[in-house]
Amino acid sequence: MESGKQIRALREERSMKPSDIERITRNIAEAKGNSDFYISHSTLSDIEAGSIPSIHKLFSLSVALKVNLNDLLSAFGIDLLEPSMPKPEVPSNTLAAPVGPVREPSFRFQLNFDTQVGTDQTTLLRVQSREFAALPPVLRDRFDPTRYRYAFIGSKDDSMADLLPPRSLVEIDTTQKNVDAFAWRTLRERPIYLVWHPQGHTCSWCQVEGKELILIPHPLSQQRVRRFKMPSEANVIGRIINAWLPFDALSAEQQAAS
Repeated sequence: MESGKQIRALREERSMKPSDIERITRNIAEAKGNSDFYISHSTLSDIEAGSIPSIHKLFSLSVALKVNLNDLLSAFGIDLLEPSMPKPEVPSNTLAAPVGPVREPSFRFQLNFDTQVGTDQTTLLRVQSREFAALPPVLRDRFDPTRYRYAFIGSKDDSMADLLPPRSLVEIDTTQKNVDAFAWRTLRERPIYLVWHPQGHTCSWCQVEGKELILIPHPLSQQRVRRFKMPSEANVIGRIINAWLPFDALSAEQQAAS
């Protein structure tokens, strides 16, 4: 995505209005005694339209949106974690390759996520944008980073117990934001959603009552049922459509089945 679209997506994901950004960044500017940290409504519109903000305003945006500053810098093609040293050049007088059959390397496809994430809490991951160009065309056409997001379930988050155990990786379809209610026959058939709220992100079953979003954990979880006002206190990121469980959880499940 373009830089402006990424920033706007982050803001809308948190159900924040431009006036919220104005208010928070005004407080930052006043605390630091520097108006460069302030982001007005018109300035935010310019940034979301594609203009490049100053480092002061990027810092204020990272605070207001509660994201790592490097996440915002990466939207502009800057990765602080990327090695800056160039690869050594191969001397022209190197020995010729040994004679014999050459084995073609097997194809390997992987997505590299932001490694600067905490492992205790559930975190919405950021796929490195430079990875998209490396995908084969057949996969690049199918992979949609705007629609599909990924999250890591924290090691201390047992909200969905053994259905989505801690340290699982989940795929979220952001087009499925409406909480469905139907006659599911088993717990595994009930849709699970990723929800953003002031305390972070949570995967759980959901129920909507009026303007209230209810987060319902697994019966075996140690978490409690939580209620949030929509959209001021919580926002549904999307529905979980795929999950990769940790190896030890799969082993335990296989032993139970046998």
